[in-house]
Amino acid sequence: MSDINMEKFAVPEFVPERYVKELAKSCVGGEELAQQKEKIQSLAEETASALKKNVYENYMQFIETATEISHLETEMYKLSHLLSDQRMVLTTLSQASVLGNENTLSRESLDNHDLEAERVEEERKNKLNSISEKVENCMNLLDVPERHLLHEGDLLEIDAEENTALQRMHVYLFNDCLMLTSWISNRRGPMRYKFQTSYPISTLAVVNVRDLGTVKQAFKVLAFPDTRVFQCNSLTIKKDWLDKFDVAKKMHIEKENLKQKKKDSQDKIKHESLESPSLSVEEVPSPQIAPLPDWLADVTEELDVFIVERHFQKTYDLMVSAQRALSTEEFKTHPQRTEILKKIEQKQKVLTEILLKELDVTHNWSPRGGLRSSRPPVLILNKFNMTSQACELFLDICSHTVKAHVKAVQLEGSIHSYVKQVGEVFFCSLSDALTEFISLFPKNKLSAFIVWASMQLRVLMSQIIKQVFTPQCALDSVLECVQSLREQCTLFCEFGLDLRFQMNSCLRTPIIKALREYKEKIVDSMKNKVSEDKWTPVNMHTKVGVNKFLSQMENLGLILVRYVINETWVDLSSSTIWFAQSIITVQNVGLEIVTKDMMDVVDECIYAIFNSRLKFSVGNDSSYAQKNFKFILETVMPHMIKTYKEKVGYDNVKLLDLAVKYGVHIAPPKKSNITYSSNEYL
Repeated sequence: MSDINMEKFAVPEFVPERYVKELAKSCVGGEELAQQKEKIQSLAEETASALKKNVYENYMQFIETATEISHLETEMYKLSHLLSDQRMVLTTLSQASVLGNENTLSRESLDNHDLEAERVEEERKNKLNSISEKVENCMNLLDVPERHLLHEGDLLEIDAEENTALQRMHVYLFNDCLMLTSWISNRRGPMRYKFQTSYPISTLAVVNVRDLGTVKQAFKVLAFPDTRVFQCNSLTIKKDWLDKFDVAKKMHIEKENLKQKKKDSQDKIKHESLESPSLSVEEVPSPQIAPLPDWLADVTEELDVFIVERHFQKTYDLMVSAQRALSTEEFKTHPQRTEILKKIEQKQKVLTEILLKELDVTHNWSPRGGLRSSRPPVLILNKFNMTSQACELFLDICSHTVKAHVKAVQLEGSIHSYVKQVGEVFFCSLSDALTEFISLFPKNKLSAFIVWASMQLRVLMSQIIKQVFTPQCALDSVLECVQSLREQCTLFCEFGLDLRFQMNSCLRTPIIKALREYKEKIVDSMKNKVSEDKWTPVNMHTKVGVNKFLSQMENLGLILVRYVINETWVDLSSSTIWFAQSIITVQNVGLEIVTKDMMDVVDECIYAIFNSRLKFSVGNDSSYAQKNFKFILETVMPHMIKTYKEKVGYDNVKLLDLAVKYGVHIAPPKKSNITYSSNEYL
């Protein structure tokens, strides 16, 4: 039995059928055949292992070789086009010979060149036709004579904002456009893909995307207004795509430059021939055009990069620098000046749309960045004479910021503490917005901020009024909340903006409603309390209770020590004490909470409560009831008249008329004896 080794299989004359027959003849029994089979299998495994090892070791060389082949293919296409152009030139020269000699060029070489060009053109058409057969609703790829395929492959499209997989795509990159197709799941026939869209190479910008989370080996295709992200299976495939995009971009630029040069040369020749028709061919001067600097020639691509990388200030600075450079005498007559300025204008429109989108609160805006994050877009829009749009969007951002800050305040504890905290947060946010607004916009835009601030204050007050001015909230608590808001509004005046009038106008209606509701509540309760009163002194049970009562009444302005009897009793009925506390509270709170234009409401409430109480006392002949009636007329009423005049500066006419009606004598205020040393002030 012969040994099994690789040399036997490597011989060119090796025939597998003959080898198996010889092996079967030489082996004795099935056991020996099984051994030979195992040896062949082990040899096959070793060979496969060695092959894999060689592939891994030379993997990068395979990739580089494939890349080089692709580059060579591109160069061959270029060479083919150049040869075609040269052939046409030579043919033209041979036909337009000055001496009239016959063409001496080798007809055989031209024919060979024709055959080669025809072969390349045939391959190009066949390739494009095969693509058209695979893609449903495909555009006519043969419409462009010089269109050829640079690269194709499967890519996974990723959502640009959510970083989630969208769909599987098959992408074709031509020398003049990028065609996107999607896979057909239930395909029948030769159609494998469905045409989605195509983008011209001139409008494309391809940007590398850093690996982040699950998104790896990805790149971004920018074709305004679309932004699409594609993920590759490996880093090598991604590198191939980026290289092919660079090749397509360079080919497009070279083609455009060649067209421009031909156009410029033709225009120059025509212009010179018209100016000096007598010049001979040898005397025609060659055009001398200063070439553009590299940074100016590549300014549009550099602007694309800056916009993608969100360097908005650098984008603006580069635009201004390019426009200034093209306005100088050196480049004022350059043939590429108009085209570059037009492209810069297009980039400016793209930049302004992006900046407006950055300031749009409906587009992924978050208050965490604060108002300062919107400063760069606003400043650039101001330079583009778009101050009105920037101002409107900035105030929208301020509105959402104020709303977010106020919403973060939790309703915990008393209503007064909540309103105080809300007021502090609101006016602090308003001051920050005003400071930032003054630094960003000219003074003629302050009116817009004043209107916005007034609107925000109305929104805040409408929310607070619903929570504070409720039947369950005591009048003292309402006063504390209103005073807290007014204090915050007064402090805000230090920033140069007074919103106190707007706040008082918002509070006017709810304050009037609260005072009148409180008046009606007291009048309704008074009837029951007077009718149910036993007209006996009130027992405070302990000295502590008495002292607490005296302290409460002293805070209201009444000293009632002389009404304490037997240490723990107060020589007044319960309805009288309740009335004194209620009416004095109404007056004190009313004078603090209202403004001058609402004083008649306070007078109305005081008069209505007092008049009702005095009417209930008429007809009650009880001696103790009359004693309490006398206390109301001689102690409570004079105290209220005096307090009213001290706080307001004039008398409560309605209360004075009521006092005169019931025979109460009010002592006139003491006249001050002022002596003057001279008659200068007389």
